[in-house]
Amino acid sequence: MTTPSHSPVTTLTEAEWYDLGIDWEARMRREIPVLMEVFGPPGGGGILDAGCGTGHQAAALSQRGYRVVGADVSEEMLAVARRTAQRVGAAPSFVCTPYAELPAKVGLGFDGVYCLANSLAAAGTREAVEQAIRRFAECLRPGGRLFIQVLNFPPMRKEIPCVKGPRVTVVDGVEYVSVRNFAFGGNDVLVGNITFWKEGTWRCHAQGRRLYPVTLDELRTFCSAADLNIDTTWGSYAKEPFDADRSGDLILVATRR
Repeated sequence: MTTPSHSPVTTLTEAEWYDLGIDWEARMRREIPVLMEVFGPPGGGGILDAGCGTGHQAAALSQRGYRVVGADVSEEMLAVARRTAQRVGAAPSFVCTPYAELPAKVGLGFDGVYCLANSLAAAGTREAVEQAIRRFAECLRPGGRLFIQVLNFPPMRKEIPCVKGPRVTVVDGVEYVSVRNFAFGGNDVLVGNITFWKEGTWRCHAQGRRLYPVTLDELRTFCSAADLNIDTTWGSYAKEPFDADRSGDLILVATRR
């Protein structure tokens, strides 16, 4: 994580603000063991982190012996990802590319592809999400596995307002508190992330982006069209059965035919 200076609002990039609002230690404890179980021991095909963001999962898997390629459309995110990997002595490679160009930019024959934390929903439209699933499948070898995690959006539509958090991180003795607000429209959802901290007086930083709130039924349709067999669906990283009305997450594991 990038350490804020005395006046973080004037020095941090949007990617660094994103990084600051997440408890990465907790996420790695939750996510990495499940990813390793799904993908099995490191193999020659390697693993593709699609929508890798600031690269923490890619670095963690690289540390554990996997050949990892992290791909993201944002050079700003990748700059933080490279620093993240360097700081922990990991050696994933990073490529700047949209999902539509993944096969051409990162190659084919991967043992596994994963896309986490609404990176798939960030594709923005139903058509773009469907295309992303097709490109993920193309990057996999036959028998390779796909792991997707997004929020379970349908029950969130019923929460007015829909606010998640707070998430708290402490850097250099300063406590940063982040909350997320989800405002649903017809075919998308606007996510606002607001981070508060006290520097003399209370201050805040806000970010926003639009997501496509993809559903399990849509993922089933997209996977079938992309020659992917769905192996399982979970409602959390604890591998609870997915409940469309109650689960916080939608996790899907599939295998390329």
